Amino acid sequence: MHLNLLFGADGRFICANTCPKSILTPSFVQENTLDCCLFFILFQTTIALSQIIFEEYPAWFIGLCALTGLLYAGFLYYRDTSLSDNSPNARRWTLPLAFFRFLVVSIIALLLLAPVIRSKFVEVIKPYIVILQDNSESMQQAFRQTDANQYAQNIEQLTNTLKQDYQVQNYTFGSQVKEAMLGRYDEKITNISEALDLVYNTYTNQNLGAVIMATDGVYNQGSNPVYFTSKLGVPVYSIALGDTTPKRDLLIEKVLHNRIAYLGDKFTARVDLSARNCRNETAVLNIYKGKGTANKVFSKSVAINKDEWVAGEDITLLAEPAGVQQYTAVLTTLKDEVNLTNNQQTFYVEVVDNRQKILILGASPHPDISAIRQALEVNKNYEITTDYISTFKGNVRDFNVAVLHGLPAKGGNTETLINQLKSANIPIFFVLSEQTDIVAFNRAQSLLQINNSGSAKPNDVRAKIDNSKFNIFTIDNKTLSTIEQLPPLKAPFGTYQMGVGAQMLFSQKVGNTPTNYPLLVYSPAADFKVAVLCGEGLFRWKFYEYKATQNAESINDLVTKSVQYLSAKSDKRKFKVSMPKSVFNENENITFDAELYNDSYQLINTPDVSLSIYNEAGKAFPFLFNKTANAYQLNAKFFPVGNYTYTAKVVYNGVEHKANGNFSVLALQLESQQTVANHRLLYGMAQQSGGEVVATDSIATLINKIKAQQSIKPMQYSSFKSQSIINLRWIFGLLALLLAIEWFMRKYLGGY
Repeated sequence: MHLNLLFGADGRFICANTCPKSILTPSFVQENTLDCCLFFILFQTTIALSQIIFEEYPAWFIGLCALTGLLYAGFLYYRDTSLSDNSPNARRWTLPLAFFRFLVVSIIALLLLAPVIRSKFVEVIKPYIVILQDNSESMQQAFRQTDANQYAQNIEQLTNTLKQDYQVQNYTFGSQVKEAMLGRYDEKITNISEALDLVYNTYTNQNLGAVIMATDGVYNQGSNPVYFTSKLGVPVYSIALGDTTPKRDLLIEKVLHNRIAYLGDKFTARVDLSARNCRNETAVLNIYKGKGTANKVFSKSVAINKDEWVAGEDITLLAEPAGVQQYTAVLTTLKDEVNLTNNQQTFYVEVVDNRQKILILGASPHPDISAIRQALEVNKNYEITTDYISTFKGNVRDFNVAVLHGLPAKGGNTETLINQLKSANIPIFFVLSEQTDIVAFNRAQSLLQINNSGSAKPNDVRAKIDNSKFNIFTIDNKTLSTIEQLPPLKAPFGTYQMGVGAQMLFSQKVGNTPTNYPLLVYSPAADFKVAVLCGEGLFRWKFYEYKATQNAESINDLVTKSVQYLSAKSDKRKFKVSMPKSVFNENENITFDAELYNDSYQLINTPDVSLSIYNEAGKAFPFLFNKTANAYQLNAKFFPVGNYTYTAKVVYNGVEHKANGNFSVLALQLESQQTVANHRLLYGMAQQSGGEVVATDSIATLINKIKAQQSIKPMQYSSFKSQSIINLRWIFGLLALLLAIEWFMRKYLGGY
């Protein structure tokens, strides 16, 4: 007979699937009460034994265990005459005591076989009903047509009623999803797809029955929710909030602009406008710089000639002064406009004053000069001036890097200019040509010395990669391999000797013979930086690469990175504070990173670093940085819209170090751009999933609609659990009890 024990999810015994009902009749029980009790004990013992599984031994080993117990008990009590010599009453206990000893020995032998007991567990899981409530700012507009208090009562009643038959989970969603029944309707973004994605990831394998979503159907972040609806595989019911009737509204849709502009440049901002039900009206678009309306920098009247009207205005503004500049685009309001908050938008532009001024100075006109200029013009951070030594009248101190082509030249006097560059600590990029005076070049710098006869013709040399020890900057393998295939440059004939610390990127390859002579070499990152290209003919490189690849990216990359290395200033500050950006949206965390260096310029984070943020009114918000592995981090969370400055301080070895900066927080107006509810989306989701859309006054009907769904029903899960019998503590209690009874009875009957 094979029996299975049935347990509930809480572990309690429910029933056995086999029971001898034909034997245990009421009359039989009344007449044989004691026998029934013994029978019940034997029956339950049989049930328990039927669940025992021996994984390592055959079942007939149970007989050996019983035989062991029988032999042991028989041998013990057959030879023990202490009880038989006593009274007849004592002799009657011999068999029960022998039976106790038989049970103990048999059970111990059985435990040595490492048996396990197998039990079946049944768990019934009610369906999950997930209720998603839109918590964005657009709900404030929706509740102008709906009683918010009555709506809250209806949602609470719906939740409580559904909880009687289902597992109900409430969430709010906007820019993020939270566990809550109702929200404050203040989130700046609506992301419906994120809420549905959370439901999918959380409840896919947990008997999800249905999703109820309360929203106006307007979303401004994430993908189309309809795609996620089919992915869920359950009905999606929607509570339609908001008004689908187009209202009279004039608004600024968006402002497109560069976040960074360079000081003194002009930049363009595009303002996209739209209007609904405002035909034959005229509005004025104004742009104000800074706070308030005192500094108007642009104004234009716009005529609205359609009920559904859109237009765009391109506005040119001057980037000055340096720093984060605030601009506000404002549309005049019209009569009976339903929403005035979307008539203006504030945007910020960071005006940067860090354009690098590059001087390209040649001994005479040469196509290499044009090739170098074109390569550098790709980077808009560079302001490039091209001139010749005979006509140059400028001040070399006005530049960040000087590229000298063919200089110092033969027969020319450039020693004064080079000395001015060196005294002003302005890096120099020498490009050698046939016009270069090698003797004067050797005097001008110590990076590379060339010994030649002066009358020898230049060598045609190709570039050979020799960057095994080069660590000044990184350049990808594609660029390196491309340059190796380019035609030869003309390099001065002679012997070359590099200075201490020089790093060579390319060596010279004469014909098919590689040499140790440098073709492109850089000085180490000292106070005065120098680079030398030992050959002319860059224009050939550029033409050849363009012919092969339709671009000159490799040459541009090489020239740009060389100039970037030369123009980079060594930052010797021991305390630095940085931010990922200077303009944040109002729903973004304001974060800082800080670094502190000791006298050996090793990162440390022993002392505490404090930071104070000041708003425009001068109010301070103090913070303390968190320490990371060897630096500092700070998450200051959210700040209201406005401009802020900050000061960070740290004291190390008795010296106070400071770092200052500023940032701005920009208002998010996504929720005010769309004032008309999108119930079409809700009906699309319902049709896709087999759900329905109900009005706010019909929320209670969702209960019957959900109950009518045949697919929403509890699920029963069965599982079997195997447990080693030796882990059952009551077994040892039973053995101890049997041995104790046997010992007590033998003692009582005089067996000891």
